[in-house]
Amino acid sequence: MLADDPLTGSLSAPELAALVEELERDVVIWSPASHAGWAIWGIVQAREDLENGNTEPDFDYVGYALGRIAAFRQDLVRLGL
Repeated sequence: MLADDPLTGSLSAPELAALVEELERDVVIWSPASHAGWAIWGIVQAREDLENGNTEPDFDYVGYALGRIAAFRQDLVRLGL
């Protein structure tokens, strides 16, 4: 039992292992949503630069968005979607 550990409380080793496995699965499932959100952010930032007349932005927002879209697609393939 891991009762002395303040992070795990009274979880047994098998319970803790199951919890870690569940959290890892949740990360895999929600990862595409994170990539999608950041891709949208990059597109919005790029548009704002254009609307503000900034012809030479300090950051490649479009490139960043494209990278996040690629990661989004890879995650979907990994999930079998």
